[in-house]
Amino acid sequence: MSTLASGPVQANRMRAVAVLGLTLALAWGIGTLMSVKDMATVRAAVVLSTLLVVSLLIFWAAARSDPEGSLLLVVLILSFVFKLVAAYSRFRMGLLADAFVYDKFGEDIARTLAAGEWPVMDRYWSTGFVRLVTGMVYLITGPTLYGATILWAWFGLLGMLGFYKAFTVAFPDGNRRLYMALILLYPSMLLWTSSLGKDALMVLALGMGAYGAARLHRRLDVPGLWWLALGVAGMLMVRPHIVGVFVVALVASMLVRPIRAGVLSPVIRLAGLAVLVPVALSLISTAAGFIRLESLTTEGVLEFVEWAGGQTEQGGSAFARINPRTPVGFVLGTLTVLFRPFPWEAHTVFASMTALEGLGLLALVLLRWRSVKAALLAVRRDSYLVMVLVYGLLFVFFFANMANFGIVARQRVQVYPFVFMLIAYLGGHASASGRWSAVRTHDR
Repeated sequence: MSTLASGPVQANRMRAVAVLGLTLALAWGIGTLMSVKDMATVRAAVVLSTLLVVSLLIFWAAARSDPEGSLLLVVLILSFVFKLVAAYSRFRMGLLADAFVYDKFGEDIARTLAAGEWPVMDRYWSTGFVRLVTGMVYLITGPTLYGATILWAWFGLLGMLGFYKAFTVAFPDGNRRLYMALILLYPSMLLWTSSLGKDALMVLALGMGAYGAARLHRRLDVPGLWWLALGVAGMLMVRPHIVGVFVVALVASMLVRPIRAGVLSPVIRLAGLAVLVPVALSLISTAAGFIRLESLTTEGVLEFVEWAGGQTEQGGSAFARINPRTPVGFVLGTLTVLFRPFPWEAHTVFASMTALEGLGLLALVLLRWRSVKAALLAVRRDSYLVMVLVYGLLFVFFFANMANFGIVARQRVQVYPFVFMLIAYLGGHASASGRWSAVRTHDR
């Protein structure tokens, strides 16, 4: 009896230690911020204090509904702390990209909103959307770059949690612990989603969309539609070109999704496509208008990709562009998007760190090749895997044309969560009986 009771007792102890650890770590951080005689830093301390309370509630709710609840709570808390460290590191290393610009525009927009006027901008999506959201946040908190950075890091963490939930819904027999570690603790995911900018918001939107799609692939429900709609709307406003990739992948998965309704199956499928395809085309057309893509023909898209790639071929991190339209070029493009720069291509300390991370991921793919292979073979039976694979292939095709390691390293956090799903697809967690769980092979 005592043995049976030891499990819940240990789980409660892990939760208590995790909560205590987060509280102490953030108390130290808040105290440090409060000791600075600067109003913007004090505001950051208030933001961090508020997020501490909200995070504990969200993390606790997420952990309660998960079989790995105690471990998930600990990892979420560690991820939050590591993201704060990553945010601080970005300040120290000068990896803030356009954060200072967003901060400046946010101050101006907050003043405009406080005066009861709506800010006039050239566009309200992409860069304009991030500026507008920053201004709305500053209207509430007051201008604080540190506070906005903490909030954006938190947004990124919520997106990573959304991906974890998507994985557990889509692949309940997958390796939860491995995916948990990858999505919540992987260095690139921590670093690039921990600053005021597009990356954190984009991962948040993708995480919501992936979770909504996972729910809908199990059964049609309102929460799934809600999360999917929020995610797609977020992608459209932050990076419109990504919503096209996501929507095409989603439609492809719906086309192969099995429908068990007997003789009515063809009718239901046609009715669903009659609704889904026009919505998808409308979203893609809107996204094309946002990025000023003049034509949705194959030639028009390829010309745009070529032009966008040429814009990145500059700076110290530039390299010779790859043509992903050939078989060899696509393979080289996949290696570039996922793993490069290689150590011999790195000429700075930060580039060397990125190269080591890429080698680590390549090693993990090789070690988990059975899982990747099993996922690829199961594509015919699992419609969510179709979405994962199509999204990944399209992402590689479009971004293999980029010719700057810095841009590639930052952008690929939008595809890593899907790659991690392939790596963790093959179940490896122990069941209650102590045996390894089997991989699901029936149609979803």
